[in-house]
Amino acid sequence: MAPDATPTFPIKDRASYLWLLLAAAIALFAFGQWTVPLAPWIVTVLFIRFTHTQKPLRGFLALCLVYGALTAFNFERLVPASLLPAPARYVAIVAGSVSATLPFLAGRLVAPRIKGPAATLVFPAFATAWEFLTMLANPLGTFGSVAYSQYGNLPLMQVVSVTGLAGITFLITWFGATANWVWEQPRAWPAVRGAISIYALVLAAVLFMGGLRLALAKTPTQTMQIASFSVTSDAPGPGIRWLVENDRAAFRDRSRELHTRYLAETRRQADAGAQLVLWPEAAGICASEDEPALIDRGRQAAREKSLYLAIPLFTHHPDGEGRPENKVIIIDPAGDVVLEHYKFGGNQFEHSVLGDRQLQTVQTPEATIGAVICWDMDFPSVVRQSGRNGTDILLAPANDWEAVATTHANMSVFRAVENGVSLVRHAKNGLSIATDPYGRTLTTMDHFAATELLMVAQVPTRGVRTVYSVIGDAFAWATVVGSVLFVGVAIVGGRRSKPDADPE
Repeated sequence: MAPDATPTFPIKDRASYLWLLLAAAIALFAFGQWTVPLAPWIVTVLFIRFTHTQKPLRGFLALCLVYGALTAFNFERLVPASLLPAPARYVAIVAGSVSATLPFLAGRLVAPRIKGPAATLVFPAFATAWEFLTMLANPLGTFGSVAYSQYGNLPLMQVVSVTGLAGITFLITWFGATANWVWEQPRAWPAVRGAISIYALVLAAVLFMGGLRLALAKTPTQTMQIASFSVTSDAPGPGIRWLVENDRAAFRDRSRELHTRYLAETRRQADAGAQLVLWPEAAGICASEDEPALIDRGRQAAREKSLYLAIPLFTHHPDGEGRPENKVIIIDPAGDVVLEHYKFGGNQFEHSVLGDRQLQTVQTPEATIGAVICWDMDFPSVVRQSGRNGTDILLAPANDWEAVATTHANMSVFRAVENGVSLVRHAKNGLSIATDPYGRTLTTMDHFAATELLMVAQVPTRGVRTVYSVIGDAFAWATVVGSVLFVGVAIVGGRRSKPDADPE
């Protein structure tokens, strides 16, 4: 009888594709609008399991296709075509899917060559190191980091005050690698027990110490009342951004009317007790010839009401006379401009002047205040200056869009925990949030749900020192070193199991 010529994959191999499909479905809830914090933990287990049941190249290509579909889906939901049009959009999808899959390929090739429970550290080292290195050069900053999925788990979030985002990424991916290693050792109970015990003890210690940090946090003895708000123009006709490109005279009239409304609301909030007033990103949109007058009006309001006023400007020069300037200034009660910060995150998308990435501070009788703008908050290696320069309160005016509003606001809270600063982020077309230095929410305001686009918070005036602000990304760099060492061990000959007999 002739052998059956039809089988392509063994039953076990075919079943692994069911795990892949299940993981892909769960991955829809691992990041973005519908984030479920448990999803990344489960997805990592299933993706690793799939790649370890496949030959390396086959598993890598299949996972690439899945990640490509997930990335394209997320881009359609979260990133408007106006921000990232084709063909750059398609390049980003392909590059993102390949990049996300490479750690799984590296783990598949190297982990089987490492003996004992140490093999569980291979994938988390690769995954954490690769996420860190790629995001250092990513114009989107840390957008997409698996660590952000754990927003709201305050005890776990406290670990970023020591390790940065890398600590959470490592714990999630280590869980997946440990679960897969246990899956592959059904009869090696002593080794399995040791691997499970080590991971469980580390995770328990992280959660316990995070909870202890929260429990021991001192109650603020002094707060600063900060009001932030958005004002929209009710004028009929084209929007203000259309006027920028098509009718400069009308744009100047519309922007001056908008400034008048912002300044009037500023005075009202000062009368209500605000010690500092913050406008959202680009609230001070203006023609370059009108910028001095707007600043003078802000200085007059600050002197008149004896308050600090943070005005985010978006200054448009006449055609051919330079890029627009996206910056925030802080005016003190004496009417002096005491801080000027240019945005450095996302400039290539809005074509504005690139900031120097140097964070400044303003010393007030109540607190030391710093300021960045929206996308700047996605770059922890730069925002870490706020933990080193004594910032107590970090202002972050922003301008988002509905699909990304919650995700982007949640991301910013990790900067507060990393650096021990209170955060006041006011977002036009987004979610505004104020937190203490431990990431605990003081108040929020949803632009799309609020009847009044106003947020008032009593903000602690003293920050706390963090290990991360001192050692920076030392933990992330340690995973880079660890990855290199694992590769070296594998090359030298340390291996736990026989390699695949057939090359792809």
